[in-house]
Amino acid sequence: MKQKIFPCLFFFFGVLQADERSRHRYLELIKQYPHLVLPRGDATQGEIEIILDEEQIASVERKLGRDVGVVKEDQYWIWINDVCKFPSGNEGVYGRILWVRGLESPTPGVAVMPITSEGKIVLNCNFRHSTRSWEIELPRGLVNAGETAEDAATREASEETGRSIVEVRLLGEMPPDTGVLSVVVPVFVAKVAGIDARQPEETEAIEDILELSIEEIQKAFAEGYYTYHFRGEWRQVPFRDPFLAYALLRL
Repeated sequence: MKQKIFPCLFFFFGVLQADERSRHRYLELIKQYPHLVLPRGDATQGEIEIILDEEQIASVERKLGRDVGVVKEDQYWIWINDVCKFPSGNEGVYGRILWVRGLESPTPGVAVMPITSEGKIVLNCNFRHSTRSWEIELPRGLVNAGETAEDAATREASEETGRSIVEVRLLGEMPPDTGVLSVVVPVFVAKVAGIDARQPEETEAIEDILELSIEEIQKAFAEGYYTYHFRGEWRQVPFRDPFLAYALLRL
């Protein structure tokens, strides 16, 4: 009997303690970074309102059987589940992903559209882990500590495409995914001043660099792919980069 009951009790209380830790970590995170829940929202005005009362959070967690608070975190990402009140008046859980770099910096990453003197746009053909496919995209990446967003755009263009750029200009800011990610990324345009050796990071899988006209890009967007020859065969590479589409509309 003991062998059956005690492991169950240990598992049960272990789960409760884990849930409490996730809630406490969540409240500590908000205390340290209050902007994470600003604005709080107002359900009576048709918004999704974040609930921060700890007893109310625990009640919703028990009712729905979902972990609330900091569900998982590492050095790059934090997955949190907020308790929310919806315009319908119902309460529930809504998850989102925080980019750790974005906690301290309003600009954790950048994208840049280099344009040649012939008016062509420089793009990467690279393999993306998340989609498990080759993608043709603007160069983009992280902003390092001590860098400005413009400096990061210049560095990323050089590392990923081998192009040195000048006259870096902000086109606007774009959220990559408003459904789950909390970050907003600035998108720049710049002139290509020269060609250097590429220095991609070891985690990147950049196959080649393309220079396409706006007409070629529009056609590829319309078709959903760009027919590209590499490694001995013709491939229809997905063409759907939202940063590129945004940059073109903002030119």
